[in-house]
Formats: sequence, C-alpha cells, structure tokens
Amino acid sequence: MANAEANRKPVSKYPATKVSSFRREFHSRCRGYLRFSLFVRASVLKNKKKKPRVCCGNEEISGGKVSFSDQKPALKLHEKEKEVIELSDEGHVGDSVSKGSSFKEALVVEDLVKEESSTWDVRNSKNGNSLRVSALRRFPLLVKKHVEVSHEPFLPLKEEEEAAVKSAFSVRNRMKVLVSHENSNIDIRGETLQCLKPCAWLNDEVINLYLELLKERETREPQKYFKCHFFNTFFYIKLASRSGYNYEAVRRWTTQRKLGYNLIDCDIIFVPVHGGVHWTLAVINIRERKFQYLDSLKGFDPRILKALAKYLVDEVKDKNGKYIDVSSWDMEYVKDLPRQQNGYDCGMFMLKYIDFYGRGLKLHFSQKDMPYFRLRTAKEILRLQAD
Repeated sequence: MANAEANRKPVSKYPATKVSSFRREFHSRCRGYLRFSLFVRASVLKNKKKKPRVCCGNEEISGGKVSFSDQKPALKLHEKEKEVIELSDEGHVGDSVSKGSSFKEALVVEDLVKEESSTWDVRNSKNGNSLRVSALRRFPLLVKKHVEVSHEPFLPLKEEEEAAVKSAFSVRNRMKVLVSHENSNIDIRGETLQCLKPCAWLNDEVINLYLELLKERETREPQKYFKCHFFNTFFYIKLASRSGYNYEAVRRWTTQRKLGYNLIDCDIIFVPVHGGVHWTLAVINIRERKFQYLDSLKGFDPRILKALAKYLVDEVKDKNGKYIDVSSWDMEYVKDLPRQQNGYDCGMFMLKYIDFYGRGLKLHFSQKDMPYFRLRTAKEILRLQAD
C-alpha cells in the first residue's frame, strides 16, 4: 500500500488542456524571439555594408522614445572634427591635388561619436501586424586622414647621387676641398662635410653654405618661394653678445649695396641661434607680423625675441628713416612642430624648419626623416644647388 502511494504521480492543479495551452504559447514566444533576434542580426550586417552618409540628423522625441524623421540620417558627428590640411606646392590651402604634391596618410582616432539610426520591420506571429522598431547605436569613429604635402622636400636620391655622397664621406677625401662657394667664400673639405653623417653635430660652415644655397634657390624661382633673408650663424652672436644688445655690431650687414633689397621688404627673416651645444631658430615673420621661436627640444628664451624686436625697429629706422611699431606683434613660441628624439639632430631640424617655412609649407616631417635629410643636404652642397 505504501509502495503504491509512493509511485503515484502528483496531481496537477491545472487541467491537462490548460497546461498544453501554456506550452504552446511558451514555445510560440520563444520562436518569435529567436526569429526577431535573427532578423535584427541580419539587418545589422546589411547596414554595415552600406557606406555611411554624413548629414545633419534631425531627431524627434515622442512618447518617451527616440526616433528619426523621414530623412533617415545615417551618420551624425559630435564634438569637433579635425581638419584635413591640403597644401599646394606653394603651401597654400588647395581644393584639389596639385601636380607637384603627394599624399601622406595618418590613422587618427577622432573624438567623434557615430550615431546610426536603424529601423526594422518585425512581423508579429500572432496577428500578422508589422511593428516598426527604431534602434540607436553609438561608438567611436576611426578616421584615416590624407594630408597633401609637396613631394619636392622628399625627392629620393638617385644612385649616382648616393655614390657621390658616399665618396665624399670617405677617409681619402677628408683633407680635400670638395666644393668652393664664390659668393660666400666658403670652402667645404671632406672633414667639414663629415658633420652630415649620422650622429654628428652640424658645424657653421655647412649651415651657412646651405643657407646661401636656399637664397640662391629663391632668386632662381621667386614665384615658388617667399621673399626671405637668411642671416648666418654669427649674426645673433654679434647682435646680442655677453655685453648686451649691440646694433652697431651688425648695422653694416644689411646695406642696400650688399643685399640689393631692404629687410623690411622681405616676408620672413631667419636667424639661426646657437646656445652652446644646441641649435634653435628665431624668425622675424614680417608677413604675419610676429616674432617666432622654434626649438626642437621644446625650449624657449624670451630674450632672443625681445632682441630681434628691438633690432627690427633699429634696422628700419637706420635704413629707411622710418619708425615701425612692433608692440602689437605676437611673440610666438611655436609648439606644434617636429621634435628631435636624440642629442645630435638639432641642426638638421633647424635647417628643415627654414626650408619648409621658405616654401610656405607646414612642417610635415619627423625624426625618422633626418637620415634622408642629412644625405640630401650633403648632395645639395656637393652640387652647390638647393632643390
């Protein structure tokens, strides 16, 4: 008797017909949920294949839900969007790609948010009606930017040019005069050119000759470059010696007879500055009415720009008999510029700052370009012509 009662199944409090009805409804809901999930997944994959369209995105909020207007914006960008810089050969902003330029590509993670609106038609399995479902997804946007840069500062060396530089660097040419520049009376021996080899500090002779070549390049093709004046490495030492500011020490450096022009007529004036073991660049930017200081190691010295401001006033008064008011000009310590990552490339960075500014180009180069710039500078000095 006890065994019979133990084997007896418990009686359900619901009728059998009602239990079967519950089961059918449960399985129907499960199938509907799975069908909905598969449909949503297929819609997401389909939308990913479409190209996003950038538009304004008119949002409508009604009934506690976020929906979109009939225009269906596919992409909305929030916060600031970085500017794509396009520079022509002359360095001006251009709408199209110029013949003498090439693209540099950069992968940038923008501070942007992509909002994509997706709608799905979901059919209710019970009554056959369609349900319009709106979804909003937000995620960061990874942008690949193309920056147009003149290809001229990055022209590769030919095989014969590389061979000529290698020969000039050889031991057998150390005491030999490789080139002589008549206008500046600068002779470059093999041992002098050695400073352009990797890990070496640039010397005054190489820097000053290269600046002479940049001036001759501008004279050959004035339409391609700003009107510049390039002071040599001894100018600032004379102007601001240990005894203080001394305009009389450099007054005769810029006579009309020597230059053929007045400094005030230039767009940019470049002043190399040597601080013991480090090269930096000071700029009198007449075109933009400001004094600039560029240091590849992020340093600054306010005395340098103050001395140049005083010099410009004295120079214009002495050569043109006029007074120029520079009190409203900016004193800019340029921060957004290529930085050196070692202790010996400061001279090359300074020369390339001058080269790119003279072309009117942004400073689109980096530490990894320095080995190439050293070889290129040696090639240009051996040819006595800057490209």
